[in-house]
Amino acid sequence: MRTPQQSEAVFACGMAMHACLAALAHQLAEAQKLAVDARNAMEQNERRLAIGTVMPLEQRLPECDALLRAVLTLHTWRNRMPSEAELAQQGGAK
Repeated sequence: MRTPQQSEAVFACGMAMHACLAALAHQLAEAQKLAVDARNAMEQNERRLAIGTVMPLEQRLPECDALLRAVLTLHTWRNRMPSEAELAQQGGAK
């Protein structure tokens, strides 16, 4: 819920950060499962299975990087946004 001190843009930015972090947590959990499965395959001398198991990480890890960068960019941008009080002092719209 938006507080009276937050502008609509700041609130939306926080929600976007939350969504990106939730997606990042999901992607990383799935990546961990793949890595564990690949390790277990290697322990059974199933090299081809291990490699096939980690191949999806080639796409998943760059997606994780993109989500992380989005969170950091939103954080930087959010810190530059004025509060509702600052907007009111400047005579800006909500």
